Amino acid sequence: MVLAWLVVAAALAVGVIGGPLAAWGTWLPLHALLLGGIGSAITIWSAHFADTLLHRPALGGAGLLDVRLHAHSLGAIAVLVGITAGRPAVTLAGVTAVLACALLGVAAIGVQYRRALAPRMAPLVFHYLAALSLLGIGAVLGYLTSWADRRGTAALADTYYLAHTTTMLLGFVGITVLGTLTVLWPTMLRTRMEPTAARWATRGLPLLVAGVAITACAGLWRMAAGIGVVVYLIGAAAVVLPAAVTARRVPPTSFATMSAAASVGWLLACVGYIGTGIVLADDVAAAREVIHTVRVALGAGFALQIVAAALSYLTPVMLGGGPAAARAANAILDRAAAWRVVTANGCLLIAVAQILPEAVRLAAAVVGAAVAGYVPVGIALALRRVLRGEKHEGGRP
Repeated sequence: MVLAWLVVAAALAVGVIGGPLAAWGTWLPLHALLLGGIGSAITIWSAHFADTLLHRPALGGAGLLDVRLHAHSLGAIAVLVGITAGRPAVTLAGVTAVLACALLGVAAIGVQYRRALAPRMAPLVFHYLAALSLLGIGAVLGYLTSWADRRGTAALADTYYLAHTTTMLLGFVGITVLGTLTVLWPTMLRTRMEPTAARWATRGLPLLVAGVAITACAGLWRMAAGIGVVVYLIGAAAVVLPAAVTARRVPPTSFATMSAAASVGWLLACVGYIGTGIVLADDVAAAREVIHTVRVALGAGFALQIVAAALSYLTPVMLGGGPAAARAANAILDRAAAWRVVTANGCLLIAVAQILPEAVRLAAAVVGAAVAGYVPVGIALALRRVLRGEKHEGGRP
């Protein structure tokens, strides 16, 4: 499901760059990526890591997760179709589906937490409860943005837009990623977690939520963005600093770990830019342009890159075939890892630099996309390698 959404987002991006969908700009591929692809990924991650942290089966098990996953995707499709076709009823139906799936996820994890035997890592699931709640709020704010746009009330639409984007990107995606990396980062580095990491992450969560809530009010009072971003970054530091200690002890060398580190770097840099830019903006319309400036950086540098990191790390495990097959898959996915991470991120930095000529930025985007495209190619090569190994084993007398 996640890979399908990534393919759709890539196809829509080509359509925008090539001309047929140029009128929609980055809105269409970004929402396919973020609402469709990242939303589906987080639906899966939240359920998987809740199971891991709580040591209890989820409410409804895999069946309910499948229902949530497919309903979320149908809702995302309805949102994309409704907005682009100018069908408010279709958009509302899609938003309702996304909201219902988010609330169902909150209920499932909440019941699972209450039934757990209070393991040490259990409080980390509150990151998922907060993130899914913010998904529902962000979806409603997105609908209100389109509603205000249709009514021609630009200032109101801009106010809703600021609340919608900060709630979804900093809240839904950001809090999920930071909470997940508390556990996943040391696992990816194949080392132990810092003794204080879980405790500090739990303490940082209220600051992350408060930072999102305050920043979301920037359309009403632009100084709120500066205050909210400072609060948010302090909360993020509760996750990032223990992770940095771990990385100093065991440096990241694989594609997955280097990409994860780079994605968090993009998140923190963009959050700082948003806070500074909105505070300095002349009005709410200018504040909206600040978000426009960084949405590609957040979408590609942060959200897409963390998915690429997760897929690169999890694929060898999911493919099976034993330790030898996992080592072979890792070798394929880690080919030229440092070069790929540096090149892709360098190209993205050029692509989002507004001061550079458009032709240079477009060329950098194409090169960066080509380099990043090795991830699905590598996954396909790893799958073929595993299948060949199984066929070879099966053919032995």
